[in-house]
Amino acid sequence: MILRPLKVLSYRFKERLGLWNHRLKGNILSKAPFLWAHGASVGEVRLTLLLLKELKPLINLPFLLTSMTPQGLQIGEGKVDQVLPFPIPFGPPVQRFFDVVKPRGLLVSETEIWPSVLKEAKKRGVPVILFNGRLSARSFRRFYPFKFFFKKAFEAFTLLLVRSEEDGERFLRLGVSEDKIRVTGDLKFLKPFEPLEGIIEDLKRELELKGHKMIVAGSTHKGEEDLLFRLFKDLKGEFPVLKLIIAPRHIERAHEMKELAENYGFQASLRTQQQTSWEVMVLDTVGELWKFYGLGDVAVVGGTFAKKIGGHNLLEPLVWGVPTVYGPFVQNFKELSERLKAIGAAHQVKDPKELGEVLVSLLKDPASSRERAKRAELLFKEGRRALKETVEAIAGIFIK
Repeated sequence: MILRPLKVLSYRFKERLGLWNHRLKGNILSKAPFLWAHGASVGEVRLTLLLLKELKPLINLPFLLTSMTPQGLQIGEGKVDQVLPFPIPFGPPVQRFFDVVKPRGLLVSETEIWPSVLKEAKKRGVPVILFNGRLSARSFRRFYPFKFFFKKAFEAFTLLLVRSEEDGERFLRLGVSEDKIRVTGDLKFLKPFEPLEGIIEDLKRELELKGHKMIVAGSTHKGEEDLLFRLFKDLKGEFPVLKLIIAPRHIERAHEMKELAENYGFQASLRTQQQTSWEVMVLDTVGELWKFYGLGDVAVVGGTFAKKIGGHNLLEPLVWGVPTVYGPFVQNFKELSERLKAIGAAHQVKDPKELGEVLVSLLKDPASSRERAKRAELLFKEGRRALKETVEAIAGIFIK
């Protein structure tokens, strides 16, 4: 786990230092100046791309997307004018980045607050907008003792578009001017993609699926796969045509997961092996989980049975109307979890025993289970309203 951040930082390291090869630098310069948007990882990149799609007809600038992770960069490729790794956030690399990219504006998501980048933007007169801004109570307690330091960093922001009144109040207490804060709603309630039925039919034909029941477990972590394989073994007794698709959060673990499945006695395959005879398939590809969720009769969201992780995207399977189950550890999505439970759109379980019971119940009654999952549409409507307000606020800065 300690090595993973180092691996991420080392990816395209020279570019992060602002030391591009002659061809790439020339390509960037030929397109500059850019509207620069940054999303830290896969989830933030997807959200940023949805926002940029709405802004494209309104802002007459080429769009640059940066990300911290290889997966985030891969998802962005081909969807905007230029994709680059985020610069190492200290003096010279940041300065070189600004020199070449020549940003006319910078959009950053959620809590991406990098003082060196903000300082450089302020020095060059580049407007900076935080969108879908959030500041949890825990983060606020961590930041508050350094209020003076963060107050200076926040001076670089032109606008902070925050999810809720509570987020706005916390930013205010950290020293952000009230006139810079605007509550626009939570973009995380947006549908991250359009659920086109043809995608699922194509996938079923490719995998030769017919008459099977399916559990799809996404973004799993070490320990969660053991739990799922034990439950799957029990469920197979009651549902002989049941299959399991499992997507480890870190795809470098895919071969390990395939071996683990085989140790449990399952016929296992990797997605890239393109086999059609399997009981367990392990996704070893990037950017496909969203559509595989659409195959599910039930979805299990990973990272929610691992205490230190705190959960992953709870909405992706619900876009397809797939009954969705998750565990007790959702500190990263606490508010969303409460909203989903309040409208009865998803199922939170407290332990493996309850997970097994809920899976049986959902598999036995697929029609009513899907009806409940469709209640998530209430949240998706909120997401669309938040997107409209966010777009209007950002466009107002760049269109005078």
